[in-house]
Amino acid sequence: MSEYHILIQLPELCAELDLPREACLELVEHGVVQPRGKQPEEWTFDVTMVSVVRRAVRLQRDLHLDWSTIAMVVNLLEERDQLRSELEALEQRLSRFIED
Repeated sequence: MSEYHILIQLPELCAELDLPREACLELVEHGVVQPRGKQPEEWTFDVTMVSVVRRAVRLQRDLHLDWSTIAMVVNLLEERDQLRSELEALEQRLSRFIED
């Protein structure tokens, strides 16, 4: 089975989220998303990063936090989501050994 990766460029990302280019550059600078490519003109983003940026933008607009703080919050939220998934998987494995 082949695996496909959908990539979008910086202008498409900014247009999709209605963000100024400078805001997208700040998101990259603070590590919220990691593009492929060396220069902004070459950057491509995995389409899954759109939801990460959307979450960051919503947090910034709702809470009026600076981008460095947003980067930390997004990182913590992603870590929480990963831990929840791991916990769920462990609970499923454990339930095989425990009978009600």
